[in-house]
Amino acid sequence: MDVVDTHGHLGPSPTGSSGETTEEEVLAAMAAQGVTTTLVMPQSLQPDERVVHDRIARFAATNPGRIYGMASISPLWEEAPYYAEARRCVRELGFKALKLHPGSYNTAPTQPRAEKCFRAAAELGVPLIIHTGLGAPPALPALVIPRARQFPHLPIVLAHAGFVAYADEALVVAQECANVYLEPSWCQFYQARRMVAAIGSERMLMGSDHPPNLAVELAKWRATGISPEHLANVFGHTPRRLFGLPDPTV
Repeated sequence: MDVVDTHGHLGPSPTGSSGETTEEEVLAAMAAQGVTTTLVMPQSLQPDERVVHDRIARFAATNPGRIYGMASISPLWEEAPYYAEARRCVRELGFKALKLHPGSYNTAPTQPRAEKCFRAAAELGVPLIIHTGLGAPPALPALVIPRARQFPHLPIVLAHAGFVAYADEALVVAQECANVYLEPSWCQFYQARRMVAAIGSERMLMGSDHPPNLAVELAKWRATGISPEHLANVFGHTPRRLFGLPDPTV
């Protein structure tokens, strides 16, 4: 079965919470777990995200079809440099999404400085991934609702889908906003199953967050007991459609 990991990282963790994630670790975890493709982004709070974006671009170039980049740019940047880096990542480096981390930068989606993240993704035609859960209150899932309604044609992915504690809230957001997708890494298996039952597998994604957690997330999804058709959507069909990834069989 085609498996796409939609939430990977590369490079150092400045907070020390997860250490350094290397190219070798990502590829080894993919090989061990039979993952076809991984989308990777910098960890939060980088001294200069551009350095890691360039590293991700090199990683993708040497692993075509297997690795794709996503841009994670601090919302604290002024608009001109933010838009410039977003355009560079998407148009020149071929990245597939932008990321907003409300908790790391104390920037709730409702704050004025967060609007550029949504607007840039909408203008560039890529999804916006938003960290939710840990780091609340800025990372509360419900704070995405006003922006999801402001940008109704922008696909928005709630990373971690509330991170266990706010999983029900994340599901309500997805039920209220048809352009919201859920990626429930670190959530419980029964929460993921409930999400599929409520909004369908066409708006659900699998993500690992870190290579050592990949096996756990795959086992969790298989433990949900959802049908093979739903599992094929979550693992492959939905992320390939959402991020514009080519069919691996072609």
